[in-house]
Amino acid sequence: MTKKLTLHLLTRVVFLLLIIGPLAVSCTGQNEQIPPDAELLAEIDLATRPHEAAVVGEFSLAETAVITLTYLVPNVETAVFDLTLAGPEDNYVILHSEDYRTDENGGGSWEHNLTPGSYQLLLTASQTTGTVSVYWQSK
Repeated sequence: MTKKLTLHLLTRVVFLLLIIGPLAVSCTGQNEQIPPDAELLAEIDLATRPHEAAVVGEFSLAETAVITLTYLVPNVETAVFDLTLAGPEDNYVILHSEDYRTDENGGGSWEHNLTPGSYQLLLTASQTTGTVSVYWQSK
């Protein structure tokens, strides 16, 4: 192989790696966002019906703990979306949005120090295609 041909092929390989590399990384599954020790708290099919402050998950704490909620909301488009945690002392807005739209990587996490007691996860969302999954863990 000549130096010119080798350089040309090397340039193409580098170019392809620069283009395909980020695409391969962005195509990783939603499970990559879920902490390994998190437990499924709720999984809701938004196509079944609209939700208006519907209780979709519950948990209790015997002692004060830092709680992390991880929510996955891939490919959703809804007029309103509200995820709230109702507890014995307060309500915590996890996510609230009007005209909410996500791509395949939609989701996020929320962390807070919570006191002992019972907690309910409430969902308000228009009927639409898509699924909401919420995982929880305590530290």
